[in-house]
Amino acid sequence: MSDKVICNASPLIFLSQLGRLHLLNDLFRETLVPSSAWDESVRKPDDVSKTLNKMKSSGNISVFTVKNKTAVSAMIGRLHIGEVEVIVGAGELGIPNVILDDGYARNKAKQMGLRVTGTLGILIAAKQKSIISDIDIEIDKLLNYGFRIDESVIEQVRSMFRN
Repeated sequence: MSDKVICNASPLIFLSQLGRLHLLNDLFRETLVPSSAWDESVRKPDDVSKTLNKMKSSGNISVFTVKNKTAVSAMIGRLHIGEVEVIVGAGELGIPNVILDDGYARNKAKQMGLRVTGTLGILIAAKQKSIISDIDIEIDKLLNYGFRIDESVIEQVRSMFRN
């Protein structure tokens, strides 16, 4: 299990839709979510909102407010506020691990020296630790929920686990 992680809205939403939000607890000691990403996440369908609020009330997810609003304002443009707050919040809190799905946000976080994974990376880590048994099923469900990723990446992940 790794240390702390800061997570954006889309991984929360997709993991919740998959019924795999628990993977954050399985893989990380603590999951923090910036307030803007949290607000975006709980605006989703009731089942997602209920699952997220249950995890928050049980202490498995903590919501925080980014203090440096100037840095947030300066980075908004191609990045959405939740993505910016993940990156800025990681710097403020000294947490090097972030979960972001958007390619541009991932690149920006890497430029800032952060260790980045995404929803698919969480599934890979869970499969490697035998927390999930069939990653192909999880990938298919993820794609059915509208997760967008290059087909070559999907094939590369699938091939990692073929016997």
